[in-house]
This record gives sequence, C-alpha cells and structure tokens, in this order.
Amino acid sequence: MKTDEHVKGSKPRRKKPGARKRGPRATFIGSRPLKFPMILREQQVEVEVLPVVNTTTHVNFEITITCQGKTLEWALTRAERAQIGRAAGQYAEPETSH
Repeated sequence: MKTDEHVKGSKPRRKKPGARKRGPRATFIGSRPLKFPMILREQQVEVEVLPVVNTTTHVNFEITITCQGKTLEWALTRAERAQIGRAAGQYAEPETSH
C-alpha cells in the first residue's frame, strides 16, 4: 500500500521541466543581397544584408552599414541586429520555394 509520506532519508521525486515556449519565427530574408535605408544610432544609413553561408537549415548574413558612401565599422548590439532583421523582412520579397 502506497502512502503520500516519504520514507525517512529519501528524496522527493524531481519533476522534469516543461517544454519551453518558442517565440515567433523570424521572417525568411531570402538568398539574394538586399540593400535598404534605415535609421541607426540617430543616423540615416544604408544597410546591405548579404547571405554568406547557406546550409539546408541555416543562413548566415554579412551586414554592411554605409553612411554617405563610407563603410562604418560598428559593432552591432543584439537589439540593432534584431532591428535590421525586422527591416530586412519588410523589404524582402516573399519567396515561395524553400
């Protein structure tokens, strides 16, 4: 007969953590270079997003930021990268083939 009481010295059972809730999926930017204007750090800049490494599951992008023809050597923050990704998703044409 089982009881709710534990035997002296035994540890209570550990519950497994539940599955993590995923956030919304990112928009697929595409496989072609994309150039668009946006405002970063209170400056009007031109952002070029160029696909670099493309595997079946992942695409890496190289981001080039220019202001008045000069390439800026900025170390982007996570928030700035997310902002660029959202803007690139707006300018990208939807691709039907995956």
